[in-house]
Amino acid sequence: MSDLDRKAQPPARAACLNPAQPLWQVAPVRDEEGRALADFMMLIPGLGARSALCRDQVTEAIRDVCASFGERVAFANMDFSINVLWVSVAAEPGLTGSVARSIRQRVPDALLVGGQLGQAHTLQAAPSATRFWRHIRQLKRRTRLLLRGPQR
Repeated sequence: MSDLDRKAQPPARAACLNPAQPLWQVAPVRDEEGRALADFMMLIPGLGARSALCRDQVTEAIRDVCASFGERVAFANMDFSINVLWVSVAAEPGLTGSVARSIRQRVPDALLVGGQLGQAHTLQAAPSATRFWRHIRQLKRRTRLLLRGPQR
C-alpha cells in the first residue's frame, strides 16, 4: 500500500466519533393513525458496567415485556451508556403504569423516573427497602425514649 492510499483512507476511529442521534429525534410522537403516544423513562443503575451477558438478559426481559403488550408499546430504547430505558406506549389510561410495573417485575433494579404517570403510583418499593425504613423509624423512636431518660 502506497503513502497516497494511506492518506486517502479516513482513520479507523472516525466512525466512532460521530454522536448518536438524539432520542427526541428517534422516538415516535404519534402512532401510524396519528394518535399521540405517551412515554416514560426508567433508570437501571449500573447496567452499563455489567457483563454483556447480563445486559443481554435484561434487554431480552424488557423485549419480552414489550412484546406481551403487542402494538400498544410503540417504541423502546435501552441506552447502556447512561443506564436509561425509554418506552413509548399508546396513550391509554393506566397503560404506562402497567408496562412499568411489568418491567419492574422482570427487572427489579429498574427505577421509574418521574411520578406523573396516571396509575404508576401503584408501583411499590421493594419489600426489603420498606422493612428497612420501618426498622430505622423504630430505632429512632427507641433512641429518643432512651435519651430522655426515665420519666417520673
